[in-house]
Amino acid sequence: MLDKILEYQSIDGELFSAENDLAKSSDRERALEIQQVMKNQHSRLLTLENNAKSANEAYLTASKKYSEFKAKLAELEKQLENANEENVAVYEKAYKDFIAISSSLEKEIATIYNQVQQIIKEYENIILKSKSDRQKLDKYIAAYSKLKAEKEPQIAQLKAKLNEKVKGVQNELMAIYKQKRESHLFPIFVQLNSNKCGGCRMEISASKLTDMAKNKYGLVECENCGRLNFKK
Repeated sequence: MLDKILEYQSIDGELFSAENDLAKSSDRERALEIQQVMKNQHSRLLTLENNAKSANEAYLTASKKYSEFKAKLAELEKQLENANEENVAVYEKAYKDFIAISSSLEKEIATIYNQVQQIIKEYENIILKSKSDRQKLDKYIAAYSKLKAEKEPQIAQLKAKLNEKVKGVQNELMAIYKQKRESHLFPIFVQLNSNKCGGCRMEISASKLTDMAKNKYGLVECENCGRLNFKK
């Protein structure tokens, strides 16, 4: 009574294995990892571009102020040369204030310059790494594409066989099979082995084994893994 569903499961097992080979391909996984890395790199480049823009604007503003203060310092130096005794103290104080401001601006400009240099360095490093990652990505994609090209005809053939086999399977059994298959359980129907589940090896209780004899298809569901056990 179970022959047809077991034949169906056997073919489905081959399909499961072939699809699993694709889904868990190391080349596919590495390609996905590199794609994520490159996505993060792209986001970082956008951040660096914005940081560079802000730093450049700050640099231009500070440089403009510095130039203005340098011009004022030069003017104050001339005024100091021609100042009388009453105005010397005032001009000297103003000169010192301008010197302090100019010095502060010089430090600010130097800091901004260093920031810009760091941004440029990081940007260049990311670009270089992106080129290397792109080469790796192309290699992994090519390897996965090759595997996919090899597996897809096999998968298509197995699906065609399943479509034929399903016609001979009892609707009730097929409904049970599909329900459990959707939960990624495989295999679903297993042979009972010395009162132990043929899938997870857990012992089937005596009460369950008693129910097995009453079951329409001679099946008992494992309480641990949910597989359906049968006796030969």
